[in-house]
Amino acid sequence: MVAGSLLALGRWPRLSALSIAATLAPTTIAGHRFREAGDDTTATQQRIHFLKNLTMFGGLLIAAADTAGNPSLAWRTRHAARSARDQASLAARTAKVSAKAGAKSGKLTRRATR
Repeated sequence: MVAGSLLALGRWPRLSALSIAATLAPTTIAGHRFREAGDDTTATQQRIHFLKNLTMFGGLLIAAADTAGNPSLAWRTRHAARSARDQASLAARTAKVSAKAGAKSGKLTRRATR
């Protein structure tokens, strides 16, 4: 009930959806054995409940994977690594240009003082 309430309120939706899905799977498998039902009516009802729970499980997995428009952790990690690599490259190029500018400045200073 706690996870369902948290999911409905939008608090920790990924965690609550995963916890509901984790409890739904064994309940569905153990509680709705439509192949072992004796008569057709019971088998049909159990199959309906099994498929209903299966669709809820799929919806909960989608809710657990949903990032609400924010990038996923994998994307953020790749983006941070690329950004760090780009910054390191920029720092190396800046240092190279600065060294060239310093050398040129030194030459001009020596020429001016002659």
